[in-house]
Amino acid sequence: MLAKDVSQQAAELRQAFLRHLPRRIDLLQKKGYRLIRGPWDVNAAALVLREVQQLAGAAGKHGLVDASDRLYQLELRLSGLMEHLTVPDDEQRKLLETLVAQLQVEAPPEEQQTHSTKDLIVAPVHPGHRPILITPPDDYWRRFSVREVEPMDTSNTPTAPATRLKTVDEAPKTEVLQGEDGNPILVMGEFQPPEIEPIVAGLAQSEIEPAEPAKQADAEDYEAEESAAATAPRREEKDKPRRVFYLADISPFARELLTELTRCGFAVERVESVEELKEMLGSLAPDLIVIDSVFFAEIDHLGEFIRRVRARVQAPLPLVLFSAELELTDRLKAMRAGAATLLSAELSPGDASERIQEVLSPHPEQPFRVLIVEDDRSQAMFAESVLKRAGMSTCAVTDALETIEQLDQFKPDLILMDLYMPNITGMELTAIIRERSEFISTPIVFLSGEQDSEKQFEALDAGGDDFLSKPIRPKHLMSAVVNRARRARALAKRGSALPKEHDTGLYERSHLLDRLSEALVIDDLDSAPGGLLFVEINGARELREREGLLGYEALTRQVGATIASFAGAADVCSQGSDSSFLFLAQDRPQAEFEALAQALLDAVAKGDYAVGQISLSIGGCLFKHGFADAGAMLAAAEKACARARAIEQGAQFVLHEPAPSARADTLSEAVIEALEQDRFELLFQPIVALQGSGEEQYEALLRLRNDDGSSVKAHDIQVAAEAAECVFDVDRWVLKRALMTIDERSQRGKPVRLFVAQSGASLADPERAAWLKQMLDTRRVSADKLVMEFRLAEAMPRLNDAMPFFQSIRDLGVGLVLDEFEPDMTALQMLSYLAVDSIKLHPRYSAPELDESSEKEVRSLIDAAHAAKKKVMAATVETAPSAAALWTLGVDYIQGNFVQQPENELGFDFSTSAL
Repeated sequence: MLAKDVSQQAAELRQAFLRHLPRRIDLLQKKGYRLIRGPWDVNAAALVLREVQQLAGAAGKHGLVDASDRLYQLELRLSGLMEHLTVPDDEQRKLLETLVAQLQVEAPPEEQQTHSTKDLIVAPVHPGHRPILITPPDDYWRRFSVREVEPMDTSNTPTAPATRLKTVDEAPKTEVLQGEDGNPILVMGEFQPPEIEPIVAGLAQSEIEPAEPAKQADAEDYEAEESAAATAPRREEKDKPRRVFYLADISPFARELLTELTRCGFAVERVESVEELKEMLGSLAPDLIVIDSVFFAEIDHLGEFIRRVRARVQAPLPLVLFSAELELTDRLKAMRAGAATLLSAELSPGDASERIQEVLSPHPEQPFRVLIVEDDRSQAMFAESVLKRAGMSTCAVTDALETIEQLDQFKPDLILMDLYMPNITGMELTAIIRERSEFISTPIVFLSGEQDSEKQFEALDAGGDDFLSKPIRPKHLMSAVVNRARRARALAKRGSALPKEHDTGLYERSHLLDRLSEALVIDDLDSAPGGLLFVEINGARELREREGLLGYEALTRQVGATIASFAGAADVCSQGSDSSFLFLAQDRPQAEFEALAQALLDAVAKGDYAVGQISLSIGGCLFKHGFADAGAMLAAAEKACARARAIEQGAQFVLHEPAPSARADTLSEAVIEALEQDRFELLFQPIVALQGSGEEQYEALLRLRNDDGSSVKAHDIQVAAEAAECVFDVDRWVLKRALMTIDERSQRGKPVRLFVAQSGASLADPERAAWLKQMLDTRRVSADKLVMEFRLAEAMPRLNDAMPFFQSIRDLGVGLVLDEFEPDMTALQMLSYLAVDSIKLHPRYSAPELDESSEKEVRSLIDAAHAAKKKVMAATVETAPSAAALWTLGVDYIQGNFVQQPENELGFDFSTSAL
């Protein structure tokens, strides 16, 4: 795969992960609260820990440092409980609950709700004005802590029209009173006894201003406002699934479409005859009616019947029709029948479902956003008031030179612009806006007093979409803006909602990765059916060289079409690279999943291709194996495909299976892959001085995240790297990343010293000193900011290599530490001769309580080190008594979870760290 393609895939994976992360965090929080607040269940705790590890690793991989750190803190607490199989006490439960609560992340901007509960707060009542009353839904007042109010039966009582009112920072005094009709009334502001006039029905305005009678719109404009407000996007009920009546036969398309609509949350009732549909409409009104193409000939009298039902139930009853031929006569019939849309019977069930959801979407839409560019403030206010009353969000710019800045911030659906303004004309500004690719299709409507038709045509030629002449009636302004904005948003949505190539049936890769990320956000992933197939053309390079680019592209399109032909309603196929394809097969049991892979192998092997016979290799992985994110699942499927490709018999399918018993081999492969893909991580743990504040210094701890989200520590990585014969490369990776961190901190004016553990094998690397000098010179990093650590047990058997190596490193100015130091006679004798700056005590000397013999050993070792002018450090310090005992014995520095647990960031406060 080309580097550019790899980079694009990484960006798509990150975007897919970010889009679905809030839902995954929400699901994890629910599991966490159930575990913490109920009886402690070890099995449930193990599942929560695994999911925390997965998310922590995935968040870190995608650059979400804060989220990864919060997850890692929770992982440490849960790991401690699971390691010792202890039940948390009350204090530990409170801490766990706090850590779970802190996991909350913000949804991506496009997924955030457009309205909050603040929208329901009413503006303070101005002196002399009447207070605003609204009648809330039956259970609305239960959200407020004013006082408990029992719900009342309002089934036979008309409900006063309500409106969403403008948000304010401070809400006025709130009271719940009982109205004359017995309904509870929410009162905002001071209550006054005089009779209150009802507010205008149906307006979704964001601000209501009192108007003088002379300035009220005439009856026609008033009706237009009501009509426009009714068509403006508004929040929809999501308490129950939408009911759909589907008139269709038992064709495969009908069955798959029914399955797809049901999966999307609709309650679908299929009927097989016109008479049955009429009978059901006579007793129950659905939210949507869908009629298949086989019944299109009946649409004339069916349309008339549905019109009568609409009039009877006073509801829109949207109608969606399918037709085999989208001729003009068919479209005319559909329009006369009152259909909301006419769809081709050639659409796939997935595409048809998406188009139906456009007619009846269960998701709330944002109000249309209109940017008003008008130098006359009164004219701008007039346009704002008219459009706001139609439920739109507006932003007025009176200085045209500020338009570009506001475009980036406001991101409008439509721009309403004056033609003549100071400093720049509307035509000039339009030309500049059209130079921006993101606004090239944003509708621009001119509103001007210019009556010259030639000037108007010039404005449209400059890039405008419509021209409205002043003065303009409110209904005309609202109609022009609403229609243009709705059409622009529908086109934008249609463009992003149809990422499929019609000739191959393949979706864009970003769409598949997004669906894969969404599929991983379920409560019971371990029992989820289906999985991902990674399909690769065997001998792709030779085929491309032999057939040329055009011939090879034709081949891949033919193969892609063959693969996509096996996709069901819930499946998604896409091209992964120039020689591979991805097949997301959801809702398929394992036996069916494996049969699908075999069917793909057979179909391509039997295909008739201009280049002759070709074969595939397929790797698969199942959802039930549990993956941190889409990237981890994709990598597992690709590895399985590589194993399938290595089988000599040709076309093969290999299913990914976690193999805990083969941990060493698997970890060695993971280390090699991490080197190739730069997937190692560094965590930082502070090393603090016990006397004085000392400089900022940390130990850089190497970590590697497994596919299941668990963390592999430095020692295990080193063992696996030695087995894979890449330990030199791992050591150099750590040094390069540490130098990069030191350099970044230095440039920010926050110098830091980093301690980096190295393997004993590196002592025999003859090029290490020269390489390190080059890296120091390239980064222009002060050598004394880097300290290399070597374990005593690895250095002593290699003294012949260690002594010249230490001296060469010391000559560079880099610090040296011998780790896990014990009072061995040879080691003590060599202490004065080894070119090291410090020793780090063996972890057993950091125990909470040392016996008398161990205490004497530590004291003699510290005295010998100080006599040789070496500093003494103690690691893995976990408790305050241990830290105090080490301070008493004369240790210079301590490190461990007592000071701070390892974290992604270097944020420890060293100014308050001295004991």
